Amino acid sequence: MDSGEGRRPGRDGGASEGDRGIAAEAIADHSTGKQRTLACSAPVRRYQLNRRASVAFNFDCEGHRYRATASHYPDGRLAEIFLDTGKINTPLQQHAETSAILVSLLLQHGVEVDAIRHSISGPIAVALDLAVRP
Repeated sequence: MDSGEGRRPGRDGGASEGDRGIAAEAIADHSTGKQRTLACSAPVRRYQLNRRASVAFNFDCEGHRYRATASHYPDGRLAEIFLDTGKINTPLQQHAETSAILVSLLLQHGVEVDAIRHSISGPIAVALDLAVRP
């Protein structure tokens, strides 16, 4: 987009944010005995800068207290979210961390917040709602 921050180069060193790499695979077509090439586009992950502004907020959900931290891209879109319960080494904390990592990966691969929010529930859904609230 702008100055190229937040992007990591592809294998050729020149991939940009909007680029999509093409993965090709040769397969044997057993009906004809010939090889065919299948191509599919590989999604490109948009990375964040190592140092970036974030917004932290607390909320309650299902009887537990959570702390979320959200970062945005320079254009204002949500880029990542972290979720913490303060209960180290518990299943609750592990689920909170895992759900936030998965949502962050979806965001960094270009999935819109509304599409993610439509498919999830629980604390990560509450955190997403609060992170994108004006």
